[in-house]
Amino acid sequence: MGKVRINYVDLKVFAHATEDINKVMTSINTLIPPHIRESIKPKVTTVKGHYGNEITIIDIRIPKKKAEEVLKKIICSLSNTDRSILLATLESRVDKRTSHLYLRISKQEACLGKVRLMDGSDVIKLIVGFNKLASIEDLRTYLEDLSKEC
Repeated sequence: MGKVRINYVDLKVFAHATEDINKVMTSINTLIPPHIRESIKPKVTTVKGHYGNEITIIDIRIPKKKAEEVLKKIICSLSNTDRSILLATLESRVDKRTSHLYLRISKQEACLGKVRLMDGSDVIKLIVGFNKLASIEDLRTYLEDLSKEC
């Protein structure tokens, strides 16, 4: 895993006025190991939606030292099928210019303690920032190596 170095993991989720904010936080906590949760301070912003409805935006940045552990928890929590989908669609999930990997996790499933990839809108958005990705294949190898540690 020497070629790929992770800088941070950003998590972002929208909670609509009809949602229980505690359940939304539970869904985020599904992705973060318990010992790291205590040291993370979410940034919470409330905005008005198009129709005047209240939307709470929760942003969390997990720094370098803890980011790999969070990514490993997420990768290990995915089903074998979702891990295969992630690796098969890796190229479309990476912005080579910014060295970012983009993932969307089902907010509803996470609330139930499950981690599933989802391409819809009711999701927890993840941006994994890396220090200059050399290639998609290096990232693929890195993610496969993380999977072997599960």
